[in-house]
Amino acid sequence: MIDHKDRFIGSLLGTCIGDILGAPVEGYSGDEISASFGQVDRFIPSSRGYGCYTDDTQMTIALALSIIRCGEVDPEDCARSYAQLYESGRGYGWGASLILKSLKKGADYRQTGRSQFRQGSFANGGAMRIAPVGLVYRDKEDNDLRRAVYNAIMCTHVHPEGIDGAVLQASAVGLMTKIEDKHRFDPEVFLKVLFNVAQTEVFKTRIKALEEILDLSIPDRDAISILGNGVKASQSVPCALLATIRYYKRPEDAIIKAVGFGGDTDTIGAMTGAQIGALHGSGWIPAHWFDNIENNKYGRDDIINIAGRLSDITV
Repeated sequence: MIDHKDRFIGSLLGTCIGDILGAPVEGYSGDEISASFGQVDRFIPSSRGYGCYTDDTQMTIALALSIIRCGEVDPEDCARSYAQLYESGRGYGWGASLILKSLKKGADYRQTGRSQFRQGSFANGGAMRIAPVGLVYRDKEDNDLRRAVYNAIMCTHVHPEGIDGAVLQASAVGLMTKIEDKHRFDPEVFLKVLFNVAQTEVFKTRIKALEEILDLSIPDRDAISILGNGVKASQSVPCALLATIRYYKRPEDAIIKAVGFGGDTDTIGAMTGAQIGALHGSGWIPAHWFDNIENNKYGRDDIINIAGRLSDITV
């Protein structure tokens, strides 16, 4: 049986690894990745440096630190934490950058989620960082989890699709922590649970598509044509779920395949890593990944420490 604490460590390190692996090929199609690299199974140097993560991991760390401070998800403290850790060189989108800069200047976190888009963002910025909520709120009812997710991301994401994608990602991570025997994970049951969690029609449709992809053994390339792989939460979250349900027995391959899907590769890789790490813990991580994760402040060793402290939180 995998240790409770190690599932938290595996999930946060998995987030970081998927993020680092996918970042240099963000925006590439699956065919372009295949033609240029075959498969991305090693870290590739980027403008941030070798083994350096992006905003996906940085915001995940910020959220985890807020939960540790408050003992729960506090929306005001979450917003403050995101703003405090924000670094422009981490690859934030323009909308997120403007929001975080305004939060630093004292903007009202209850209003910033609509400051760039009247209906809010339907992108995956909420889902990419939500793993700590899924881990800590794993035993809560769906409504309680949804409320915690909303509170964690409301300063940047209030669109129903952005929220639903984050809820599904958090739920997927939480479900993985409760599977005692990783060999008995059932993708069909997993998808049925997520279908019941989803509230938007687009996500219910995507989960039904995933069930059909699984039942008919539709190849990855065709599956991505059905699901999409862009920055919309309704595309990237299902892509991460596809990598998990198809390759969960081989966690390293699951992240490599997720990145190989193309599109928003760092976020798809990060979300897959969060799910896979929650299922398998950290023992699967190969040395050529673990040893090369950046390790300054809020680097690898700090992430492990933060995950351990997060595992002590009970809500």
